[in-house]
Amino acid sequence: MEADGLGLGFLVIGAGFLGSLRASAIKAARGCRLVAVHDTDRLAAKRVADQLGAQVAGDLESALARTEIDAVVIATPHADHFEQARLALEAGKHVLCEKPLTIDPEDARHLAHRADELRLRLATGFNHRFYPPIRDALGLVRDWSIGRVEEVHAVIGHMASAEFLQSWHVDVSRSGGGTFMDNGAHACDLVRCFLGEVAAVRGKATNTLDLPIGCESEATAWFRDHDRGVATVRSSWTLPKGYLTIDVRGTEGRLHIETAPWKLTGVLETGRRLSRRYLGARVGERRFRGLFGCERSLVRELEDFVSPIRAGQEGASASGWDGCRVTEMIDAVYRSIESGEEVLLEDSLVQIRGEAARGLARELR
Repeated sequence: MEADGLGLGFLVIGAGFLGSLRASAIKAARGCRLVAVHDTDRLAAKRVADQLGAQVAGDLESALARTEIDAVVIATPHADHFEQARLALEAGKHVLCEKPLTIDPEDARHLAHRADELRLRLATGFNHRFYPPIRDALGLVRDWSIGRVEEVHAVIGHMASAEFLQSWHVDVSRSGGGTFMDNGAHACDLVRCFLGEVAAVRGKATNTLDLPIGCESEATAWFRDHDRGVATVRSSWTLPKGYLTIDVRGTEGRLHIETAPWKLTGVLETGRRLSRRYLGARVGERRFRGLFGCERSLVRELEDFVSPIRAGQEGASASGWDGCRVTEMIDAVYRSIESGEEVLLEDSLVQIRGEAARGLARELR
């Protein structure tokens, strides 16, 4: 595979907004090369492929049979993820799938198990892990700089445009849900990164935008872990400004993270006050987007994705099991909204994921 040492060959499935960004990121990422783009809308695929010097893949199964394609990036409507990822894995390709991994927990578990059985890398597209303030905050938490994390509060979303509200995102048969399935997936992943595994959830939803049944415009989830940690996630398509903010409180300090624009403030266990504005990084990000047509976090996620394939190690990007757990969290939120009761989450995946990852690392060495 990896022709002439030029990097892993990629097929991008989906040539919409995210697919075009993902294709641009492949062109910019070290160790990656864009081979082809596939979309059911051939003209959309041709626009992206022509712009980036790639081929158009008209038939998906034929494209997956090509030996110069080592890995697949999936950036299609949520309901399409499972079958496309399954086909790619069965064809022997590594897979990076946009969030959510699937809209159904059973499907997500099937993909994660199958990737492990085939000794293939399955990752979920949670590029927010690579935003500078989030990356730095996670590092501080790992170093116990604010003690043990006891609370995480996240707000994520945007003001939905008229164009957005006419898209597949509000067609439940294609999206699988509303704002919590869409934006909320990122926040659920970060709750796990900061707090650890969650054990139960209560959820509440509202629909002030009068969207179809099952497509909420705002939802809030209250999670608790196995000890005394708690987290709240509010996901909304009616936020007047901002995109993602996170507050993390530990036994010895606290952190406040903003992503629009990037900012990290707080108080560490030493009493030192923290204030990072990332002015240079923000200027660099604008230049990077101008040059490569995508945000740098997508490139960093891709480079992390391909590194473990070569080295047989776990990377910082989200695994298939991480994506599976987030799908379970979202499903539990929706079940709680429907029942009005707290919903317990199974904890078996914690052990399964660890054992599977260790086995995969051994095989890839």
